[in-house]
Order: sequence, then structure tokens, then C-alpha cells
Amino acid sequence: MEPRNCHIKTGRCTFATLALMILCTAGLMPYTTLAASAPAAAGACGPVTHSRDVDAPQAVDMWDAPVDASGEHELILAVHQDEGGDRFCYVYRWHGVVHSVAPAIHVRRGEHFAIRIVNDINSQSPGESVPSTAIPPCKPMRMTQAPVQHWIGYLNHVIDDRYFEVMDVDTNLHLHGFEGPASEENVFLSTLSTPMHACEYRITIPLTQPPGTYLYHPHAHGAADDELGGGLVGVWIVDPDSPQIPRADQHVLLLRYRLPIALDMQPPSQASVKSFALAAATHAGALKPGSAVHYDPFNPPAWPITHPLRAGGIALSRSGCNSNIIPEPDISVDGADTPATLEIPANRTQLLRLVNATSDSSKLLRIRDVLGHVLPFRIVERDGVPVSGDMQHPLSRYIAMKELMLSPMSRAAVLLTAAPGATFTISSEPFCAGGGTIELHHDLLQITADSDTQRQAHRLHATHITVSDTPAAKLLAWVRANPKRIRRRAITFTQYRFPERGKIPGHLAFYITDTTNPDFHEHSFWPDYRPGETEPSNPDIVVKQGSIEVWYLINATDENHAFHIHQMAFVQEKDYTGIPATLDTVFVPVGRLLPDPRDPNYPLIKPSITRVILDFRHVPRGTFVFHCHMLFHEDRGMMGIIRVE
Repeated sequence: MEPRNCHIKTGRCTFATLALMILCTAGLMPYTTLAASAPAAAGACGPVTHSRDVDAPQAVDMWDAPVDASGEHELILAVHQDEGGDRFCYVYRWHGVVHSVAPAIHVRRGEHFAIRIVNDINSQSPGESVPSTAIPPCKPMRMTQAPVQHWIGYLNHVIDDRYFEVMDVDTNLHLHGFEGPASEENVFLSTLSTPMHACEYRITIPLTQPPGTYLYHPHAHGAADDELGGGLVGVWIVDPDSPQIPRADQHVLLLRYRLPIALDMQPPSQASVKSFALAAATHAGALKPGSAVHYDPFNPPAWPITHPLRAGGIALSRSGCNSNIIPEPDISVDGADTPATLEIPANRTQLLRLVNATSDSSKLLRIRDVLGHVLPFRIVERDGVPVSGDMQHPLSRYIAMKELMLSPMSRAAVLLTAAPGATFTISSEPFCAGGGTIELHHDLLQITADSDTQRQAHRLHATHITVSDTPAAKLLAWVRANPKRIRRRAITFTQYRFPERGKIPGHLAFYITDTTNPDFHEHSFWPDYRPGETEPSNPDIVVKQGSIEVWYLINATDENHAFHIHQMAFVQEKDYTGIPATLDTVFVPVGRLLPDPRDPNYPLIKPSITRVILDFRHVPRGTFVFHCHMLFHEDRGMMGIIRVE
């Protein structure tokens, strides 16, 4: 049996991780090689030009959008896919012109508007051309019937696994970073649940929403990785009450996969990886029940990894980070091939909105001058939140950082002022990605200031803020001073490859589990709904509004992850550079491999622990999700449900 939720419709096989490589080359996903691809035909998503010049997305001011039948400004985004290709796109009309590149949607705090998502993936849907009042309320996406299968998992606990197969390509909307009620951007809804194949989302931007850079993308379980990785992603920007930099001096720079997909190195042979995958599945299937291990949930013991170091002619590094066998998809910047080029005006402060809009690839960024010297980024915003906490003057204070880790969907806004003719290069740098591999260096963007010395200069006066003065550092200090008022949770990331059993095919499975209590069970994401309800009735975690919790993100796998929770930002105690930061998506690094004399081919991994502070004092009541934002992992189960009461 061949799973249909493995890029079968897109033909896309972006490795990026060990798990992806195993699934792609084990015959479950179409295989992508380094051979030059033919020029793509202009389909529903338009032509592919492969220019190196950055072409900014169309700006759409929601207050200028047409008014719908309900009296609200409405933007209609129709989701299309190129026939037989990698690409998905939003098709929309703006001021009489049809566009197929996701717009940069500008909104204001307190603003009301509507976004209609229409599913035109398989055929033209009626929901694109009817009045908004003709769109019936959408219902939740239904999970297919699947038996629960039991396996032996982390610390000898039982896994309750349910294999999920996508039958139809669904889509919906998630406003990544939105701090309003979860019900307004309900990610459980399905565009296929009504005859219109469309969902109408009515949004109110909270008055407390920080001015900054956010993302919108699909969140249909089982299809999100294909769609976002295929280009179905855009930014929404909350403009400050009083702009500090003209829009002409602001640049949205989306790092996305180059389409059609191309890889930065030759992958192992399919035969080798099939043998490697078979060894992993055979090992998982042969594990016998044992006594559950007693453990400290906040400092768990080392535990064997779930794939071999050596099998099928593939040999991974025993250090976990020194091999170079896993290809990485090439990156584009706003659709331009890398290294892309951007010309900016000299002597005018520019705001660079750097966005990791890939589905599965973390990026460690640096900026250097023409001599190759590494320069500090002047960062005024991370994941939409001003580093200073100043919502009226969000660009007035900055933190200087010499490197910047952006997980999938992470963002950073950077100030840059250049002298005439100055040149800068933004690159992605090597780091340990797990699975025995290390990322490679790639130049992504070359920025050159023009030589116009007659233009009026415009330099924003921004000052450096010390880390201890940031809201992130202040909340961390308060939490440390008030430990009795804080609840701790252990949230553990695990993953496996299971063999075929009965009618269920061999498959990869990913879990994110609250392991605070000793009777935990790893289990698949599987929402249940009461009749007539659109939010799941089976949350994995229930918290009280007004509480503050510290979550220990425990990575018990040999692969990095990216933690994200909806409806809120949180504070990471120490980011990749070691400072506290307010984020909504955080890089979760791999742990440390240790030898296991009982089976040297399956060494132990001492989990990494990433601590984050979740402040529920201002989070609206409702039911939403937390998950790994490497969407290949999320689509295969690494997602949980949380309810704020």
C-alpha cells in the first residue's frame, strides 16, 4: 500500500531531514535528483522565471479591500496547484489585476476584516464567486477510520499509533502569530466540508497585537507540508500606529524552497536508503515490552535512537553531526534564485523583514560586508514582537546579534543603513541538523546600496537595548523569583519508523507528548468532536487562563525540531545565542549521542532540553494546537491539543 499523503500529488521530495530522506528514497515518495529541470510551463500559478532579482510581493491594505455582503472588507484567496508540479499558490484579484503570488497583507490593530479561503486544488469551486453570505459555516476536518496499533516506545512506554491517510487534498487558514481567539482562525476547519469548498474567516486584530511581521499558511492536517513547501505561504503585517520607516524602505524577504525543487548535493542511492529504512522498521517492530523506566521528567535519561548508524551502505557519524549525506533543497528569496540581489537606497535606513517560509528547514543566518567580515544584525523585532516591548515605537531599540537562527516560520526584522555602493551578503551557515549531518554554507542574498548621493537621507535613530532591559529577560527574572507560582511541564519529541502490519503500511510516526506524569502514552494527533462542535473535545493539555507555565521541550530524537504554539508568543530562556527572547516558534536542537555497549549500532541519545515560559494571563480562552513546525513531522502526528479555560 502506498500512502497518499507523502507528496504523491506534488511530486515533491525535499529531503531536509533524515526522516524525509528515508521516506523519499524508501519508495514512498517520488524521487528528486540533481538533474537540471526543464523550464516550468505557466500553469495556474503563473510562469517560473528563476530571476536573481528580488521581486517584492504585492502589498494589500485590508482597509482598502472590497466590502463583502456582510459589510466587511474581504480578501478572497483561491488555492490552486500547478498540474503535475511542485507549486501551490494563492490566486486573488487586487484592483482589477489577477495575482498568483501571495500578497503581503497589511492590517491595523483593532481592525475587522474577512479572508475567504477557496479550495480550487482539484477543480474550480463555486465558493470563489458567490457573496459571502452564501458561504455556509465550515465544519471540522474528519479523520479517517484507523485502528489503534500498539508499539514499544520511549522509556518502554506503550505507543498508541493510528496511521492517517489523506484521501482528498484539503486546505484552510492559519494566521501564524495571531493573538486573538482561536475560533476566529480555527485551524480544525475543512474547506471540503461544504458544497462551496470555501471557508470564511472573520478576523479582529486585537488592540494588544504587537506591530510586526506574521505569516499566513494552510493548516489542514496531512496536507500542510506539501502545500506550504510548495509555496502556499505569505506574510501579514501589523502596521504600527505611527510608521517610523516609509513602506518604500521596507522589504519582505521570504526564504522559500526554489521551485521546481533542486538539491544542493547528490543523495544516497534509493537502494541504500531502502535498506536503511528497512533496518529501522525491523528494529522497531522487534522491541519487546519491558518495565517502564523510572525517570525525572525534567532531566530524563539517555535512551536509544530509533534508526541505525550503519545499514544499507549508509554510515552516519557517531558524533551525530559530522556527516554530509542528506541533501538540502535550494532556497529562493521572494522567488528569486540564490544568491539573490536586492538594491537599496543609500543613506536611508531600511527595514528587512527576514522570514523563514520553508516547511522543514531551519536556517542559521549571518551578514557580512564586502571583505567577508561578519557584522551584527540590528534586530528590532523577532516573531512579530518588538525586542523592546515598545508597541508605539517598535523600531526605536534593537539588539545586536552576530547570528540568527530562524526555524521554519520564524521571522526577524533588521535595520540596515548603507553608504553609497556598500555591499552586504546574507548567508546560511553550518550547524548540527541531527541525523548525523551538518548544514552547508549558502549565500542567500546580496544587498547593494545605490550610488545616488543627491537623494535626501533618512536615518532612523535607533538605540541599542541591553538584554537585561528586554521584556523577555524581565519575565524570566520574575519566574525565577517566584518558582512556587509556576507550573512545570515536560513536553517530549519522539519519532519512529514502524513496519507493515496487516493492512497498515510501514510508516514514519512522530509524537509530541506531555511526559510530566509517569503514566504517559505517546499517541497520534487525532481530534474528536461532539456533534455540532468545531473544536476538539479531547485536549491533551488543559491550562487555566491567568497561569504561567515553564515547558521543558525535550528532544529525544536524533533530529532537530521547531516548537510552535498558536494564539500566543512565549519566552525562550536561552535562544541559539544564549539570550532570552520572545518568540512564537523556537529551534529545538538535537541531543548528544552516547555509546550503547548493548547495541553499538543504536547508540543512546541524551536529550536536549529547551525551556520556554508560557504566560497565559492574556491568552483568550479556547482550544488550539501546539506542534513541531517542521511540517513533515506535524503532518505525521507531532501535534497536540491544548485548551485554555
